[in-house]
Amino acid sequence: MIDVEQRHQTVANVIPQRLLSAHGGSACFIEQLCITCAPEAARLWGIYMTALAHPWLRQADLARIAGQVGTPAFVYSEAQFRKNLGRVRDAAAAAGLGDRVELYIPFFPNSNPHVLAPLKEMDGVGVLVQLPSEYRLLREFGFEKFIVSPGHVSDDEIAFWDRTGNPTFLASLDEVAYSLRTEAPTISVRIDSLDSGKPGIKFGELDQLASLLEEYDRDLEGLEVYCGSGNSLEDMVGIVEQVFSIYLKYFPTARSINFAGGHGFDYDAWDESEKHFDWQEYFARIADSAKRMNIPQDVKLLFEPARDVLADTGVLLLSVERSLITTPVSNILVTDGCRMLMPSAQLRDRNHNVLFLDSSMQVIRSETTTSAAVRGRTILRNDYILPREVAVPDGTGADSHMVILDVGAYCATQHMEFLNVPPAAEVLVAADGVIQLISTPGDERDKWRNLLTEKQSLDGLSAAA
Repeated sequence: MIDVEQRHQTVANVIPQRLLSAHGGSACFIEQLCITCAPEAARLWGIYMTALAHPWLRQADLARIAGQVGTPAFVYSEAQFRKNLGRVRDAAAAAGLGDRVELYIPFFPNSNPHVLAPLKEMDGVGVLVQLPSEYRLLREFGFEKFIVSPGHVSDDEIAFWDRTGNPTFLASLDEVAYSLRTEAPTISVRIDSLDSGKPGIKFGELDQLASLLEEYDRDLEGLEVYCGSGNSLEDMVGIVEQVFSIYLKYFPTARSINFAGGHGFDYDAWDESEKHFDWQEYFARIADSAKRMNIPQDVKLLFEPARDVLADTGVLLLSVERSLITTPVSNILVTDGCRMLMPSAQLRDRNHNVLFLDSSMQVIRSETTTSAAVRGRTILRNDYILPREVAVPDGTGADSHMVILDVGAYCATQHMEFLNVPPAAEVLVAADGVIQLISTPGDERDKWRNLLTEKQSLDGLSAAA
């Protein structure tokens, strides 16, 4: 064991000085977080920061949710979503871009219209859709402001989007040519700045695109430039002038420039200020470049943030099924979850921060932990919810719960029916604290909801729509 002075120094090394100063550097405060090694200090520091960085979670009645809805359950915060949107909009205003910036939150990273409902009442904010089914669903829920980024699509689908009147970012010269021939109300395009496999007109095709527009005497409504995902601030800033240069050289009469998404979110951080993309600096740099490059003031600037405004609005609440299982091979924490509930964690090697709660839904605090893999509920050899082991505090057992943080984007929406695991329930904590069920959990026959009782001959069946 390390003595008290060494333990205090260990904790001091992992806690920001501003927090120590706020507590007067008190030995009492430091002793509360002291443990025997730096990784454990970081874990306890994370638990302390969670109370600060996730106030909505602290106020949510998780015991009631678990008791009435059951687990697993995704829990979302309306207040946190509004806060995240406000942070982006405030940053745009501070940079003098408030009246030029429009935000379009992609639907597919969360796909629950109840979660995105605040967008309906905000000026300059809408939804990005990619499929007609998404558009029809959102219209039923009262959404009105859209842009469309559909990938490669048929002529019939282009015609559908043209009828809606929403800006639709087409991804090939052939698709643009169809819209020009059919006199579409507006023409917008998606440009693949990485020359990748992503749908989008390639750099080497921009001269052809400009000539095609000239042939039909049409101006471009908007151009969207894809630049990858999970980018750092410097990555995103580096792309700005490239996008402006494309606008000036090829499409100087376009009415909007869409910088798309790709804004990074740090899943390893606990402090909210460290998790999120630096919009203030980003918008300041855009404003500077726009002024220096003489981008007209009436050109709208569009952005498609997803992780940055959605990730920390959600958590996944799981039940722990039994005390740790210890074998000669590994330590295993058994839960009622499954990797199929949020496959992005494994696919993207994203471990997510976690909390453990006791039977009264209070954070389990222990100086002793055991590193263990988080096991799902199926027989699949690789049914581990997170890609790496987590530190499980002593006292965690069959009456405990586990909370996986920052699952508001690309998690519930990626549920896979493989292994016959039904989707988890989804719960929304409204801005006024009211708890609302927004998606019921799938039942035990969910996988087979379209299974026919009897086989049917194709004779007599109508053609597919």
